[in-house]
Amino acid sequence: MLRNSLILVLLILYSIGNAQNIWFSDEFNRAKLDDVWFVISGKSNVENGKLKLEAVGKPSLLGLNLLIPPKTGYTVKFSFSGSKVSLMFNVYDVYLIRAGNYVKFFNNVIYTGVIEPTAEEKIAKFASLPKSKDKWKTITVEVLPEKYTVYFNDRKVFDEKPYFNSGFIILGTDEGEVEIDYFIVSSREKYKTIEEMKKANKALIDHINSIALIDPSKFAISSDIYSHVQVLDTVGNVLNRFTYLRWAGGVMYYNEGLYICDAGKITIAYPDRTANVAQFMVKYPSYISTDGEKFYVIDNGAIKIFDRNFKLISSFTDPLNLKFPTAIAVDKYNIYCTDPELGRIAIYSKRDTIKFIGKIQESLIMPVDIKYDSVSNCFFVADVGLKGIVKLTSNKLEKIFKAENLGGLNLPRSIDVKSGLIFIADADKIIRVDTTLSEASAKLILKR
Repeated sequence: MLRNSLILVLLILYSIGNAQNIWFSDEFNRAKLDDVWFVISGKSNVENGKLKLEAVGKPSLLGLNLLIPPKTGYTVKFSFSGSKVSLMFNVYDVYLIRAGNYVKFFNNVIYTGVIEPTAEEKIAKFASLPKSKDKWKTITVEVLPEKYTVYFNDRKVFDEKPYFNSGFIILGTDEGEVEIDYFIVSSREKYKTIEEMKKANKALIDHINSIALIDPSKFAISSDIYSHVQVLDTVGNVLNRFTYLRWAGGVMYYNEGLYICDAGKITIAYPDRTANVAQFMVKYPSYISTDGEKFYVIDNGAIKIFDRNFKLISSFTDPLNLKFPTAIAVDKYNIYCTDPELGRIAIYSKRDTIKFIGKIQESLIMPVDIKYDSVSNCFFVADVGLKGIVKLTSNKLEKIFKAENLGGLNLPRSIDVKSGLIFIADADKIIRVDTTLSEASAKLILKR
């Protein structure tokens, strides 16, 4: 990801509304796409100052490398030519969980709705538009924390509610070709840089990548879009913040240290001081786990196993049985890997020869995190498709926890287990529950 190397290209001064600050604008007059756009799927290129997107067999999607700060009012406006175009905004994660709001233009009909974490699209409103001979059309979306408003050719179409209050922007088409003439993101607020967000005194719990329980009174959370790790107490006080990271992926607490997945390395730091004390080289680690003897790391789609001295022992991929590994847990005999794309947990023997020995798929939809509790000999799985935490005993479903008494879980991205407690990182809150997954034991720890 190129989130920390964001280049705000101000090529044109285009006015939207009153006293707008242009956060990003693009007239696509470069020979090639700048690194502020990154290809998610499909084909894209620039010709004669126009961005051309072509969907062949799958949508053509470009992600904008721009963080929309939490609860910020902003406007997106673009001009396009073609019969089908889509804009996704306040997207939680452009790589794994492309959940958020969308606006689509499809053969003279404009409609909007929500994309769930499972990729299911739910239409909220739609409207047929009068036919026009104009080749170039404009879509404008004014986004506020409580609502967003859609305009077509500067005429209001409808209002709707946002799914998340911050996130990323994706531009594309589901099929065929579309040309984009210009693209603008603006706000009446000045752009809040990542560095400004890191200096905030209060806890920032938007877009949590991973949570690590230090003890029952404090925990750490990482955020890939803020590129930092925070250490918090259960009242919400920020005890420490590690901000020197290029990217903050998975985080694990082990042997009094925080093991943080960063770009090109895993950094080991300590919650009570900011010194970077050790690191070993990897490419793009996203998750780390340990059984006390070995370290298990998901690195750029591969499962890598290191010894106690961080010497690489083995590395494997298994595209047939494990397409998109997101988390690892280990018990005495096996390695368990969550795969939200296949909607299951792949099981591998961790003896001398690592091999696929089975899967767990019962009742799972989109598992993204897994932890093993040796005390109860159970596995706990965060499933964003179920919007719940699953307890597995002997690889069989025992219970699903959805925090219904606390308003439910929206996007349970990460969990950690210690001392009979489970801490859950949701999209906008941290919840604690005991390992029985009793609704009565659930407690709201922190809320955005």
